[in-house]
Amino acid sequence: MASYVVLTPPDGSELDERAVIIRDGFSLPALIIPVFWLLWNRLWFAAVLLLLLSVAIAIAISQLPAWSTVLTLSSVLISLFVALEGNNWRVADKERQGWEMRDVIEAPDRATAEDIYFSQEMRENDPPPRPAPVFGKGPAHGTAPAATGPALGLLDYENKA
Repeated sequence: MASYVVLTPPDGSELDERAVIIRDGFSLPALIIPVFWLLWNRLWFAAVLLLLLSVAIAIAISQLPAWSTVLTLSSVLISLFVALEGNNWRVADKERQGWEMRDVIEAPDRATAEDIYFSQEMRENDPPPRPAPVFGKGPAHGTAPAATGPALGLLDYENKA
C-alpha cells in the first residue's frame, strides 16, 4: 500500500474540500519526463535547474565522446532522483505556501485515500493514529526531537495529532 499526504489550505478547516492529497513515493511520469513533470506540478525552480543541468550534460556528451556513457548514466540517475523525491518537493512547496499537513494515510489508491480522509464516521470510531516512525533523529528511547528538515524523503513527517 502507498502512503498519501493530506494538506489543507492555510484558511481551511481539517475536512476542507480543497484538501490536496499527494502520493508519497515514486512517480513514473517524473522518471520518464522529469522537466515537464516539474513544470506541470509548478515546481519552477527545480524545473529550470534540471533543464540547465540537462543542457549541460548534452553539451558535455557532444564535446567529450569518451565520457558519453558516464554522462548518460548521470542523466538517468538525475531523472531517478526526481522520480523518487518529486512528490516530497510538492509537499514541501505546499507547506512553504502555508498549507498544513493534516494526515498521512495508507491506502491502495488515491480514491481510497480520499474516502478514508473524508469519512467522518471512520475518524470517530478509529483509535488515535500512531505517530509516524522517525529513524536516526534522536535517542532510541524518550521523545523524538522535532524534524529539522527533509532527509531524502524517508519517513520524515512530523508527528501530527
